[in-house]
Amino acid sequence: YFSGSNALWKTEVLGAREFSETAQTEDVDMAIQQLLDGRRIEFCAESRSGELAPMNCASMWKQRMRWTIGWDETSIKHAGAFTDSGTLTCRARCGLVWTFIVRWAMTVLTVGAVYVGLPLTTCRHLDEAHWGKLITYLGQTCFVMGLGPWTFATVEAMLQVPRRGMQGAIQVLFVFVVASPVGFASFFLYNFMLQVTSCFKLSTGRVSGWEVTQRAPSAKKAGKGEEADPEEEAEDLEDSVA
Repeated sequence: YFSGSNALWKTEVLGAREFSETAQTEDVDMAIQQLLDGRRIEFCAESRSGELAPMNCASMWKQRMRWTIGWDETSIKHAGAFTDSGTLTCRARCGLVWTFIVRWAMTVLTVGAVYVGLPLTTCRHLDEAHWGKLITYLGQTCFVMGLGPWTFATVEAMLQVPRRGMQGAIQVLFVFVVASPVGFASFFLYNFMLQVTSCFKLSTGRVSGWEVTQRAPSAKKAGKGEEADPEEEAEDLEDSVA
Protein backbone atom coordinates (compact mmCIF):
# COMPACT_ATOMS: atom_id res chain seq x y z
CA TYR A 1 0.00 0.00 0.00
CA PHE A 2 1.04 3.65 -0.16
CA SER A 3 0.82 6.35 2.48
CA GLY A 4 3.11 9.32 2.47
CA SER A 5 4.24 12.42 0.64
CA ASN A 6 6.21 11.03 -2.27
CA ALA A 7 4.79 8.88 -5.06
CA LEU A 8 4.66 8.66 -8.85
CA TRP A 9 1.34 7.63 -10.36
CA LYS A 10 0.48 6.76 -13.95
CA THR A 11 -2.06 9.23 -15.33
CA GLU A 12 -4.43 6.55 -16.57
CA VAL A 13 -4.32 4.79 -13.20
CA LEU A 14 -5.30 7.91 -11.25
CA GLY A 15 -7.92 8.74 -13.87
CA ALA A 16 -9.66 5.43 -13.24
CA ARG A 17 -10.50 6.45 -9.67
CA GLU A 18 -11.37 9.63 -7.78
CA PHE A 19 -9.74 11.06 -4.69
CA SER A 20 -12.15 11.25 -1.78
CA GLU A 21 -12.79 14.87 -0.80
CA THR A 22 -13.83 13.88 2.72
CA ALA A 23 -11.16 11.27 3.57
CA GLN A 24 -8.71 12.29 6.29
CA THR A 25 -5.96 10.28 4.54
CA GLU A 26 -6.80 10.42 0.86
CA ASP A 27 -3.47 8.82 -0.10
CA VAL A 28 -4.26 5.60 1.79
CA ASP A 29 -7.81 5.55 0.44
CA MET A 30 -6.60 5.91 -3.15
CA ALA A 31 -3.92 3.24 -2.66
CA ILE A 32 -6.48 0.70 -1.42
CA GLN A 33 -8.79 1.47 -4.32
CA GLN A 34 -5.96 0.78 -6.77
CA LEU A 35 -4.92 -2.42 -4.99
CA LEU A 36 -8.50 -3.68 -5.07
CA ASP A 37 -8.47 -3.08 -8.83
CA GLY A 38 -5.50 -5.42 -9.09
CA ARG A 39 -2.84 -2.78 -9.63
CA ARG A 40 0.63 -2.99 -8.10
CA ILE A 41 2.49 -0.50 -5.92
CA GLU A 42 6.28 -0.73 -5.77
CA PHE A 43 8.70 0.75 -3.25
CA CYS A 44 11.67 2.81 -4.42
CA ALA A 45 14.30 3.13 -1.70
CA GLU A 46 16.24 5.80 -3.63
CA SER A 47 13.28 8.19 -3.65
CA ARG A 48 13.17 10.31 -0.50
CA SER A 49 11.26 13.37 0.63
CA GLY A 50 11.34 15.33 3.86
CA GLU A 51 8.80 17.47 5.65
CA LEU A 52 8.75 20.20 8.25
CA ALA A 53 8.02 19.09 11.81
CA PRO A 54 4.77 20.19 13.49
CA MET A 55 5.04 23.53 15.29
CA ASN A 56 4.28 22.16 18.76
CA CYS A 57 2.83 19.20 20.66
CA ALA A 58 -0.74 20.34 20.00
CA SER A 59 -0.08 20.47 16.26
CA MET A 60 1.53 17.04 16.36
CA TRP A 61 -1.49 15.60 18.21
CA LYS A 62 -3.86 17.05 15.60
CA GLN A 63 -1.71 15.65 12.78
CA ARG A 64 -1.49 12.17 14.30
CA MET A 65 -5.19 12.31 15.15
CA ARG A 66 -6.03 12.96 11.51
CA TRP A 67 -3.79 10.10 10.41
CA THR A 68 -5.37 7.70 12.91
CA ILE A 69 -8.92 8.67 11.94
CA GLY A 70 -7.98 8.36 8.29
CA TRP A 71 -6.63 4.84 8.72
CA ASP A 72 -9.67 3.79 10.75
CA GLU A 73 -12.27 5.21 8.38
CA THR A 74 -10.45 3.76 5.37
CA SER A 75 -10.21 0.35 7.05
CA ILE A 76 -13.93 0.37 7.83
CA LYS A 77 -14.83 1.61 4.36
CA HIS A 78 -12.92 -1.11 2.48
CA ALA A 79 -12.92 -3.98 5.02
CA GLY A 80 -15.59 -5.95 3.18
CA ALA A 81 -13.76 -5.70 -0.13
CA PHE A 82 -10.63 -7.33 1.32
CA THR A 83 -12.31 -10.74 1.23
CA ASP A 84 -14.73 -10.25 -1.68
CA SER A 85 -14.13 -11.92 -5.03
CA GLY A 86 -11.99 -9.89 -7.40
CA THR A 87 -8.53 -9.58 -8.89
CA LEU A 88 -6.62 -9.62 -5.59
CA THR A 89 -4.32 -12.55 -4.92
CA CYS A 90 -4.56 -14.50 -1.67
CA ARG A 91 -1.27 -12.99 -0.57
CA ALA A 92 -2.53 -9.45 -1.22
CA ARG A 93 -5.75 -10.13 0.68
CA CYS A 94 -3.87 -11.46 3.68
CA GLY A 95 -1.57 -8.43 3.62
CA LEU A 96 -4.47 -5.97 3.58
CA VAL A 97 -6.33 -7.80 6.34
CA TRP A 98 -3.19 -7.93 8.48
CA THR A 99 -2.29 -4.27 7.91
CA PHE A 100 -5.71 -2.68 8.24
CA ILE A 101 -7.86 -5.08 10.31
CA VAL A 102 -5.65 -7.24 12.53
CA ARG A 103 -3.93 -4.12 13.92
CA TRP A 104 -7.01 -3.47 16.08
CA ALA A 105 -6.74 -6.93 17.64
CA MET A 106 -3.00 -6.47 18.15
CA THR A 107 -3.70 -3.20 19.95
CA VAL A 108 -6.04 -4.94 22.39
CA LEU A 109 -3.52 -7.75 22.95
CA THR A 110 -0.73 -5.24 23.59
CA VAL A 111 -2.85 -3.43 26.17
CA GLY A 112 -3.39 -6.73 27.95
CA ALA A 113 0.26 -7.76 27.75
CA VAL A 114 1.84 -4.43 28.77
CA TYR A 115 -0.64 -2.77 31.10
CA VAL A 116 -2.31 -5.84 32.61
CA GLY A 117 0.20 -8.66 32.31
CA LEU A 118 3.25 -6.65 33.43
CA PRO A 119 1.72 -5.45 36.74
CA LEU A 120 0.43 -8.95 37.46
CA THR A 121 3.85 -10.53 36.90
CA THR A 122 5.34 -7.87 39.16
CA CYS A 123 3.07 -8.99 41.99
CA ARG A 124 3.32 -12.67 41.17
CA HIS A 125 6.64 -13.82 39.72
CA LEU A 126 6.50 -15.22 36.19
CA ASP A 127 7.27 -18.88 36.84
CA GLU A 128 5.59 -22.23 36.39
CA ALA A 129 4.50 -22.41 40.01
CA HIS A 130 2.30 -19.31 39.66
CA TRP A 131 1.28 -19.27 35.97
CA GLY A 132 1.87 -22.72 34.57
CA LYS A 133 4.31 -23.89 31.94
CA LEU A 134 2.56 -22.50 28.85
CA ILE A 135 2.01 -18.93 30.07
CA THR A 136 5.52 -18.78 31.53
CA TYR A 137 7.06 -19.96 28.26
CA LEU A 138 5.01 -17.49 26.18
CA GLY A 139 5.84 -14.60 28.48
CA GLN A 140 9.56 -15.28 28.45
CA THR A 141 9.56 -15.80 24.68
CA CYS A 142 7.78 -12.48 24.05
CA PHE A 143 10.24 -10.68 26.33
CA VAL A 144 13.28 -12.10 24.52
CA MET A 145 11.75 -11.35 21.11
CA GLY A 146 11.13 -7.78 22.21
CA LEU A 147 14.81 -7.34 23.08
CA GLY A 148 15.78 -8.21 19.49
CA PRO A 149 14.42 -5.09 17.72
CA TRP A 150 15.71 -2.89 20.55
CA THR A 151 19.22 -4.30 20.28
CA PHE A 152 19.36 -4.37 16.48
CA ALA A 153 17.98 -0.83 16.12
CA THR A 154 20.51 0.54 18.61
CA VAL A 155 23.43 -1.27 16.96
CA GLU A 156 22.38 -0.08 13.51
CA ALA A 157 22.23 3.51 14.77
CA MET A 158 25.70 3.14 16.30
CA LEU A 159 27.10 1.91 12.98
CA GLN A 160 25.81 5.08 11.32
CA VAL A 161 27.64 7.43 13.71
CA PRO A 162 30.86 7.69 11.62
CA ARG A 163 28.82 8.83 8.63
CA ARG A 164 26.29 11.05 10.42
CA GLY A 165 28.52 12.53 13.11
CA MET A 166 26.79 14.30 16.01
CA GLN A 167 23.37 13.67 14.48
CA GLY A 168 24.14 9.96 14.52
CA ALA A 169 25.15 10.07 18.20
CA ILE A 170 21.87 11.79 19.07
CA GLN A 171 20.03 9.16 17.07
CA VAL A 172 21.70 6.37 19.06
CA LEU A 173 20.41 7.86 22.31
CA PHE A 174 16.97 8.45 20.81
CA VAL A 175 16.64 4.90 19.47
CA PHE A 176 17.96 3.39 22.71
CA VAL A 177 15.36 5.26 24.78
CA VAL A 178 12.35 5.00 22.43
CA ALA A 179 12.86 1.33 21.50
CA SER A 180 13.41 0.30 25.14
CA PRO A 181 10.59 -1.41 27.06
CA VAL A 182 9.79 1.83 28.91
CA GLY A 183 9.94 3.86 25.71
CA PHE A 184 7.76 1.36 23.87
CA ALA A 185 5.17 1.36 26.66
CA SER A 186 5.05 5.17 26.66
CA PHE A 187 4.84 5.42 22.87
CA PHE A 188 2.16 2.76 22.74
CA LEU A 189 0.11 4.58 25.37
CA TYR A 190 0.23 7.70 23.18
CA ASN A 191 -0.93 5.73 20.14
CA PHE A 192 -3.59 3.93 22.16
CA MET A 193 -5.03 7.28 23.23
CA LEU A 194 -5.13 8.30 19.58
CA GLN A 195 -6.87 5.04 18.67
CA VAL A 196 -9.51 5.37 21.38
CA THR A 197 -10.20 9.00 20.48
CA SER A 198 -10.45 8.09 16.80
CA CYS A 199 -12.98 5.33 17.46
CA PHE A 200 -15.01 7.69 19.65
CA LYS A 201 -15.08 10.43 17.00
CA LEU A 202 -16.00 8.01 14.22
CA SER A 203 -18.74 6.29 16.23
CA THR A 204 -20.31 9.58 17.32
CA GLY A 205 -19.93 11.39 14.00
CA ARG A 206 -17.63 14.06 15.43
CA VAL A 207 -14.98 13.94 12.73
CA SER A 208 -14.26 17.52 11.68
CA GLY A 209 -12.90 18.74 8.37
CA TRP A 210 -9.36 18.39 7.12
CA GLU A 211 -7.09 20.72 9.11
CA VAL A 212 -3.69 21.97 7.93
CA THR A 213 -0.85 21.12 10.33
CA GLN A 214 1.13 24.08 11.64
CA ARG A 215 4.77 23.57 10.71
CA ALA A 216 8.04 24.92 12.07
CA PRO A 217 9.89 27.45 9.85
CA SER A 218 12.15 25.87 7.27
CA ALA A 219 15.91 25.97 7.85
CA LYS A 220 16.38 27.84 4.58
CA LYS A 221 14.19 30.76 5.60
CA ALA A 222 15.44 30.73 9.18
CA GLY A 223 19.04 30.93 7.97
CA LYS A 224 18.27 34.02 5.92
CA GLY A 225 16.64 35.70 8.88
CA GLU A 226 13.31 35.98 7.08
CA GLU A 227 10.00 36.03 8.88
CA ALA A 228 8.42 32.68 8.01
CA ASP A 229 4.66 32.19 8.01
CA PRO A 230 4.02 28.68 9.42
CA GLU A 231 0.50 28.44 7.99
CA GLU A 232 1.69 29.53 4.55
CA GLU A 233 4.50 26.97 4.62
CA ALA A 234 2.12 24.28 5.83
CA GLU A 235 -0.34 25.01 3.04
CA ASP A 236 2.43 24.96 0.43
CA LEU A 237 3.75 21.66 1.77
CA GLU A 238 0.34 19.99 2.05
CA ASP A 239 -0.63 21.21 -1.43
CA SER A 240 2.55 19.71 -2.83
CA VAL A 241 1.85 16.26 -1.37
CA ALA A 242 -1.91 16.16 -1.90
